[in-house]
Amino acid sequence: KGCDSLATLTLVVNLNVTATETITICEGQLPYSWNGQTLTATGTATALLQNINGCDSLVTLTLVVNSNVTGQEAITICEGQLPYSWNGQALTAAGTTTTVLTSASGCDSTATLNLIVNPNVTGAETITICEGQLPYTWNGQTLTAAGTVTATLQNTNGCDSLVTLTL
Repeated sequence: KGCDSLATLTLVVNLNVTATETITICEGQLPYSWNGQTLTATGTATALLQNINGCDSLVTLTLVVNSNVTGQEAITICEGQLPYSWNGQALTAAGTTTTVLTSASGCDSTATLNLIVNPNVTGAETITICEGQLPYTWNGQTLTAAGTVTATLQNTNGCDSLVTLTL
């Protein structure tokens, strides 16, 4: 008893681990769940986890949120241009149409079109002349006898206007 003893200790120190990650999502994917946290906007969050050795592991997340995009446009056409093709849809009348597309960042993009349709105009007129007034010129046409002719003109909106003359 009372003898010296020699003891050797080998101490192994496992390192704490730190890590970072960046995740990019679309606005429509919010709220975003990460390690028990609910993230509602772009920003940074941290979580203290344990690595396989039982040591602390600090992980930092940078969350990037790409916005959903919305856009509106108004287009005016003439009735004769119907149906109007817009983003794969054939529109047959004036009105508002919305479609969901994918933006350059891969997120939803809502586009709204207000289609305005100016009507084509029709009109008719009757003109009575004496035979001695023939030939009769009307809208670039020369008439040599009584009858009915039509001319396509443009109205104030730039749309076709069909006029019929009974001579």
